[in-house]
Amino acid sequence: MDEESHGLDEEEVEHPSPSTEYQTKKLEQFQGRIDASFTAMQTSFDYLMKTINKNPDKIIFDAENIIILGNLATYTIPLESVLSKLKNPFAGGSGLNATKTTRKGELKGRETSVCIQPDYKNVTDLPGCDVLDSYFLMLLNDDKFIHQPAHGPLRRAMLQLYGLSVSPASAAMKTWIESTTAAELKAEESAAEIKGTDGWRWRVSDSNPLVHGLTIWFKKKNQRKWTKVVEDSSLFEYSYHYDDVMSILELLSDSPRVLIHDEPYASDEYFMQAVAKHHAPVAQRIENDRAQQAAS
Repeated sequence: MDEESHGLDEEEVEHPSPSTEYQTKKLEQFQGRIDASFTAMQTSFDYLMKTINKNPDKIIFDAENIIILGNLATYTIPLESVLSKLKNPFAGGSGLNATKTTRKGELKGRETSVCIQPDYKNVTDLPGCDVLDSYFLMLLNDDKFIHQPAHGPLRRAMLQLYGLSVSPASAAMKTWIESTTAAELKAEESAAEIKGTDGWRWRVSDSNPLVHGLTIWFKKKNQRKWTKVVEDSSLFEYSYHYDDVMSILELLSDSPRVLIHDEPYASDEYFMQAVAKHHAPVAQRIENDRAQQAAS
């Protein structure tokens, strides 16, 4: 046993007492810890104000909100939600609320929300203004933080906000999509392409404003022109599962194989029916499934 662990064994165990001496000591300790927390809060508030004062053109206010002008998007944070947490941390849930997110330089129009937390393992031990300061800095430098593994919500928010088109987030989207799906993002065409199975190649696009989901095309081996197979992916039977380009690309990367050999729930019946019109093995699979159902 080393000296350190031996010393721990010999630490005195505190024995509570009703005595005036003991109670006075505990009260002084409590007061000291409260005073220390106020001091830490004031220090963290000073740092927060330094961040705000250093960025007068990027951290602005309207009647009810703090507005952060990031490099990728605009973030609107209700003042009351911030102040209420600082005034009474016992009220409501813990952590930061989701933040309204709009396109860069815009307050209206297309919007989504992002819920990201500062990268502190001991965040519960930090003064509230430290957390807020870190959050503001993250939003101001969103183009850097978006690449960090922990900030998937920020990447998905940018994808919902801008889609596949050319945007302030295009470079980050290209890095993310191509590193996680093996697809190729063609932002200037509002499209992504990915290799499927059996010599197929797939293309998805969100360029049509009248389409709620994604439009899907394919090329078979040695086929020169794209063939449209799905006009709108929001019509998928399991559209709640295939509700973004990442899930669609994952499905396409294993198609048409998955439509022929795997269980129906591994893909989507609407998609299977659409592809069957262009690929006999998928049509045969559907016919065989129906025959089995009829015989059972």
